[in-house]
Amino acid sequence: MARVFALARAGDVGARVAESRFIRRLVHDVTALVLDPELVVVGGWAAGLDGVLDPLRTELARYCLRPPLVAQSILGEAAIATGALRLALDHVEEQLFAVESTVTARR
Repeated sequence: MARVFALARAGDVGARVAESRFIRRLVHDVTALVLDPELVVVGGWAAGLDGVLDPLRTELARYCLRPPLVAQSILGEAAIATGALRLALDHVEEQLFAVESTVTARR
């Protein structure tokens, strides 16, 4: 996908069509999840795509009541692994610091 975005920026017509289709599908996916988001963070493999933010903002403005802030995650492709690690740590901390009454109540 990164190659397609690079070709689109270089003026390749086919790549521009593919880029536009990708952005439209991404917007539809995002708006299907939330009707009026305040923030959309592009992470994972898509965070490394140059040129994805502006077209995403434009398309989201067409579908959302108030266009959301669109930002690129500083975690890049590490976002998924970092999120999984955070969930695991939350679980460990919850179990580690639980008091007997809360542990018994959950069983």
